[in-house]
Amino acid sequence: MDFDFETLVDRSGQGSLRDSMTLPQIQLAGLTPFSAAEMDFPTAPCIIKACLERVQKGIFGFALCDKPYQDAVLRWMSLMRGWQAERDWIVPAYGTIFSLSIAIRAFTKPGGGVLIQRPVYDRYDQAILRNKRVPVNSPLQLRPDGSYAMDFADLEQKMAKPDVSLMVLCNPQNPVGRVWRREELQQLAELAGKYQVTVFSDEIFAEFCFLPQPVTPFASLPEAKNSAITCTGLGKAFNFTGVNHANNLIPDEEKRAIFIEQRNRDHYGSIDPLAYTSVLAAYHSDGSWNRAVNGLLLKNGGLIQEFFRKQMPAVRTAPQEGAFTLWIDWRGLGLSDDEIFRFLEEDALIQTNRGREYGDEGLGFCRMNIATPTAEIEKALVRLKAAAKKRGLI
Repeated sequence: MDFDFETLVDRSGQGSLRDSMTLPQIQLAGLTPFSAAEMDFPTAPCIIKACLERVQKGIFGFALCDKPYQDAVLRWMSLMRGWQAERDWIVPAYGTIFSLSIAIRAFTKPGGGVLIQRPVYDRYDQAILRNKRVPVNSPLQLRPDGSYAMDFADLEQKMAKPDVSLMVLCNPQNPVGRVWRREELQQLAELAGKYQVTVFSDEIFAEFCFLPQPVTPFASLPEAKNSAITCTGLGKAFNFTGVNHANNLIPDEEKRAIFIEQRNRDHYGSIDPLAYTSVLAAYHSDGSWNRAVNGLLLKNGGLIQEFFRKQMPAVRTAPQEGAFTLWIDWRGLGLSDDEIFRFLEEDALIQTNRGREYGDEGLGFCRMNIATPTAEIEKALVRLKAAAKKRGLI
């Protein structure tokens, strides 16, 4: 089946947060920003069809995590990740960061430490600080090829701290796009078990994986059975970031009970009825829409990487392994961080997420959303080349 990924979605009149964050000069020029992790095309047709049918029925009452819902989640985990999960493990909540906040309150004490790995999604810090906990950073190591690795010696040192009882793992990693290999996750799980650290694994980008093997769910590892919470959902996979919904898969019965108790204490009620319908529609699909999106992402990412190789070899990207963003290293241009973004945002009219949003480790980098029509990428590269020539950068 052919899908239309070349028509820009119309966000006007929708109260779009993304539109409100678009720089004035980008808006004035009528251009598309490459910031924020939202796709620039509608969700899968199967979801639109199912939601229209539900709307026509006019039924918007409470929805439960019943057997059909659980069956859909289990089917999707098996189809897309090769994971045979169990229905009792599924715990719905109101979104990924809401779920992380539940875990923070359930498994840490006020003033306690929560382990993160910068550069990393800035809303982890937000959730930790709002819950009056302390972020404990174990920085990722930048390798010569532009990819990143975990510093296991540093991780162990941080996990050994008596006030660190929770870690946030991101897989695929946002913003750098790294897909953690099974052996890396096993090593992490062994450390978590040794120091009795619960690992909240944010896997909402997992449908976007460009390796021969799918993303390994952290909770699927035997070594992680007693420490893992795998959080997944429609948010990134089906462009549902504004619908506050996620599923947490928690194999350990005791941890699951603690998580559910805290979730209910936070006044969780039921699944949003449209989220319920969307999960069933999406997770009973054959995955062709997601595979088609992945094809577009590889095409767009390839165009950008080829441009830098030929036109601006001082700029490099991290290997494209997962997610629908590209992590770009501009430091080779010899410009300061502010100069880099004056060049991008004012000269080239290209808006991305500044790398420093994800920690000081991101200075000189940007995160570029490439889930957009290829024509938008091509036009941006034309502007970038002209701006670079004018500045004498190529």
